Amino acid sequence: MIASAPLDTDVAIETPEHIVFHHRVAGPARRLSAYLLDLLLCYVSFMVLATVVLFVSVGAASMVGAAESAFGAAAGILLVALFAIQWVYFAALEGLRGTTPGKAAMGLRVVTTLGHPIGFREAALRNVLRAADALPLSYMGGLLSIAGLASMASTPRFQRLGDLVAGTMVIAVDRAEATSAIVLTPPARPEELALLPDVIAVDALELAAIEMFLRRRGRLGRDRALELASMLVPVVQARCAGVLPADPARALALVYDRANGAGRAMPRRAEARA
Repeated sequence: MIASAPLDTDVAIETPEHIVFHHRVAGPARRLSAYLLDLLLCYVSFMVLATVVLFVSVGAASMVGAAESAFGAAAGILLVALFAIQWVYFAALEGLRGTTPGKAAMGLRVVTTLGHPIGFREAALRNVLRAADALPLSYMGGLLSIAGLASMASTPRFQRLGDLVAGTMVIAVDRAEATSAIVLTPPARPEELALLPDVIAVDALELAAIEMFLRRRGRLGRDRALELASMLVPVVQARCAGVLPADPARALALVYDRANGAGRAMPRRAEARA
């Protein structure tokens, strides 16, 4: 169930556990700034690579006397690099981390319309359709995306065509929150670890809900945090063979930490103190 506020850029998302989280969607100006930063990083890196490749190819041509094949190999390397800039860079980083260096600098992250972290499928879809967003001026390299701007202006979550097809949206997050790691403080004690099963059976959506709670816990207030944690713990407890600690917030932090260690984690982007 998703509700969006019509007069601002907040989107309220209700989880299956009836916990509501608010996200602030990012507008065109901030997203364009992030895109330009990424392009700057990509093309500066490309120029450095091109300089090195051309320098090496000139040296190789003079040594072996095969200038045509040396320059042909250099052209091939640079074409592959250009392909990576256009199609691999954004999809790979967004699929892996939900953000790119440019987006991280602007405090942006790509998530699904349900507020969950995206995977490589969603990242690939939204970026393959970047060409459609740039129509009819696709030769501008996406800098003047008429179709994309029209789509963003007509949707409450500022979704371009790629976002609509992939079921994603771009949200604004606190920069420190976006880069900080989950730290279980204090560390798990032996008696606490003994309560947990070796494998945490929570699925990705439940783990995402726990992550959202841990990331926002410090801003919720003690009573509200306790209330939300108490709502999440029964869901987790039903999937755990062990007995969770009595403190619900501590229990969720331990479960999240164990799930990460078992290789079933969402990205470690927040700090959980319990």
